[in-house]
Amino acid sequence: MPHIFTNAEYGDMMYVYGFCDDSATAAVEEYRRRFPMHRIPDRRVFYKVFNTLCECGTLPSAHVSSEWARKQNMEEQESILDMVQCSSSTSTRRLSAHIGVSQTRVWRTLHEDGLYTFHPQPVQNLHPEDSTMRLEFRHWLHTNRQLLPLILFTDEATFTSNGTNNTPNSHQWSHENPHGTVNTNFQHCFF
Repeated sequence: MPHIFTNAEYGDMMYVYGFCDDSATAAVEEYRRRFPMHRIPDRRVFYKVFNTLCECGTLPSAHVSSEWARKQNMEEQESILDMVQCSSSTSTRRLSAHIGVSQTRVWRTLHEDGLYTFHPQPVQNLHPEDSTMRLEFRHWLHTNRQLLPLILFTDEATFTSNGTNNTPNSHQWSHENPHGTVNTNFQHCFF
């Protein structure tokens, strides 16, 4: 896809091209010297802009839509970054639906800004009274050894007493890993 320049950039190119007495090679160097922060066009761009202006009376791709699209793109990026700053745990699907852009564009914008997803580490929320409850359970299990083959022991990360534990959907957008944790209370019994 060819580079599209703004009308102001085309105007600067024509000024520099005329200043260099219609020498495209000299115009490239002069443009680089005068506008070091701009994209530097190739010498063929200077020829094309000059010829199109002479033949058609317009600049190449001199549409307001190209400048409007760039402005709209900047506004979309600002909206995406503002929403993530307000709620760092929002999903790209929600962002894309709310702003009206593709999910890929949301991902690209966040990565260009240096934001990545970090998942919180689930940890057991232990209370001081948990130690006595665990000892009582051990004594009960020791007295009822015949039930031992009937008890299913599992890993807490994949099986919980209140349903599924879907931690991949829990995330936080950040520039650096916040090393966040989430306390889980699945093993507490309230009698």
